[in-house]
Amino acid sequence: MDKLSDKYLKRRDSKSRQPLSSPPRKPEAVPPRKPQSDALRKRVAKHRRKQNQAFFIVLGIAVVLMGLLWWPVYTGSGTRTSPFRIAVNTLSPSRALPYYFQGDNDIHILMVGIDLEPPHRSDTVMVLHVDLNTLESRIVSIPRDLRVELPNGDVDKMAHSYPFGEENGGQGIEWVRQSAEKLLGISIPYYVQINFDGFVQLVDALGGVDIDVEKALKYTDHAQKLFIDIKPGYQHMDGETLLKYVRFRHDALGDIARMERQQKAMQAVLASLKQGETYRNLPAVVSGMYDTFKTNLTFDQMRALSKQVPRVNNEMMRSMTVPSDSTMMHGVSYQVANGEQVGSAVAFLEDLTPYVETTEPLEESNNTTEGNGEGDGGQPSGD
Repeated sequence: MDKLSDKYLKRRDSKSRQPLSSPPRKPEAVPPRKPQSDALRKRVAKHRRKQNQAFFIVLGIAVVLMGLLWWPVYTGSGTRTSPFRIAVNTLSPSRALPYYFQGDNDIHILMVGIDLEPPHRSDTVMVLHVDLNTLESRIVSIPRDLRVELPNGDVDKMAHSYPFGEENGGQGIEWVRQSAEKLLGISIPYYVQINFDGFVQLVDALGGVDIDVEKALKYTDHAQKLFIDIKPGYQHMDGETLLKYVRFRHDALGDIARMERQQKAMQAVLASLKQGETYRNLPAVVSGMYDTFKTNLTFDQMRALSKQVPRVNNEMMRSMTVPSDSTMMHGVSYQVANGEQVGSAVAFLEDLTPYVETTEPLEESNNTTEGNGEGDGGQPSGD
């Protein structure tokens, strides 16, 4: 029994003295790498170069895109914005109009129509003043033949400001803007320029307009390829016909009557814009006319303004023409306006007080029913 115990104890002690883990194995010998051939080394190096080039191209594109999104852009009023802000404003829900114009509560916009025929005169010049909260608007038309001071100090017709500006470094619209600012003594930071082709496209895109023609308009000018023959009365006009309507100036009142027709046409275009959902597509329509339309309004500003079109009615938009007198200088016909005449136009433009129609009380007469308690609202009695 003791021999068995001693044998068992010796066996247990020998096991406890053995290491817990097996001895480490010797690493297997790695066969030597075969030397790469020159062709294989070239292919690997070429592949790595392509990877590096692709990485830097992607990095460069990302940097350029970020730069474009955040690159400072200046609005017509001189305030700073960026393409990223414009994109966000365009896609985000609508805000109050002053937000899109850096907090301004009202803005002035120069609207210029350019003649198709060389030398491309500024045939139509209007200044629009808009209250961005109430949408009250005033428009002042500047006669094309009005003598104004140009940016270079010369005095000439307003219609000539655009071609002279184009001759001086392609600054046509800038010369018109500065000439209008000098005349009226106000700042006009924004502009919208459209040539006659663009006007026709815009009206046709709206499906035409309805307008009441006050009298027969007939004129032929073979040199300008202008043939006008419009009958009087209420009618639907396409872009080409409406262009002829606003260009006609060969009657007793000349340019004055023409500007009245232009203002009337604007009301008709506004009415057409308000029909259906047309106004929602206005920025898209305008952006599709790059070669005929030019503006320094940003896309989000145009979108914000166009969405307010349904709120505007005829009573909120009033217009007038700068008063002037006809004169001849060196055999050339001009319109001239003195300080008082220009001042009256500026006062009208800057007064955005909402229009309130007042009615004069009727004088008492035997034709008014007595005792109805309605004052001037009584009905006339029979004979």
